[in-house]
Amino acid sequence: MSFWMWIAISLSLVGGITAANSSKRKTERKYVVALLCFIVAVIIFFFWWFDR
Repeated sequence: MSFWMWIAISLSLVGGITAANSSKRKTERKYVVALLCFIVAVIIFFFWWFDR
């Protein structure tokens, strides 16, 4: 894996963790699951983009 793919994956993970922890009240479970699915989709997209 290239340097830029590691940067892209780490930025998506950090952004997702920041978004999950940004709300002061308890986040509903369905939104947490949707956020995790989005992060996984972004990581898979970066694998496809940088390995083609």
